[in-house]
Amino acid sequence: MKQFPIILFLMVLRVHAFPENISADYSYRLWEIDKKSHYSQPWKVHEIAQDFNLLDVWEYPIRADKSKGQDFLFFLKMTQHPPPDKINRSVSIKLKAARLLISLRMFLGKILDLDKNINTLPIPGCQESSIRERLSMKDRKRSLELSELGIKDSNNETWRIVYLYEDEMLTELSIDAVHVLMHLGWVHKSGNFFTARLAVYAKPRGMIGDVYMKLIMPFRRTIIYPALMENVKNTWQFYNKK
Repeated sequence: MKQFPIILFLMVLRVHAFPENISADYSYRLWEIDKKSHYSQPWKVHEIAQDFNLLDVWEYPIRADKSKGQDFLFFLKMTQHPPPDKINRSVSIKLKAARLLISLRMFLGKILDLDKNINTLPIPGCQESSIRERLSMKDRKRSLELSELGIKDSNNETWRIVYLYEDEMLTELSIDAVHVLMHLGWVHKSGNFFTARLAVYAKPRGMIGDVYMKLIMPFRRTIIYPALMENVKNTWQFYNKK
């Protein structure tokens, strides 16, 4: 199979990509949330993704003030337009490393046909090709228009929007190795203050999918997610200067 070269490559990269000063970095733990806290929220994703494995839950380091109109839709609109690097001078080494890893993953996916069946295969063990098919007609009518956020649904090209509600959003991506869900939820902290949380679900396709997910786990947890948290924090600070 053409997938085996990329798995071997990731095994080598996993061994050599984490020098001591990076592997010892525990800052990501500040943003990682107990999964029980995620399940305690009254979100739709709990109902339709019971057969998916919840991998991670992360809380964005932002403080949204409802009295200033900083609601969930405001948060989503803001994240669609991050400031350029030349303005946001606090782009970290980890953020640059995350971009490099993503570019490398996309390149290998093309040359090794890892992504030849994007959003076309059925969910593993199911007949549906999209988790959106599990939504009732009432659920679909409740979903807000993407145009409100200036988002164009990419259909079968990349991440697909499953639903968008006033306090949560679910997207999905299906590739040859795994079907992934990414959930954003709006969480009340205290008083008028809220924050956003990111939850990632996955359902691997057989042994290849299991191995693939285990191999990319250290990159997700020590580079990708912390870089995402930092990028959103910097974007939030840029657009909400006092």
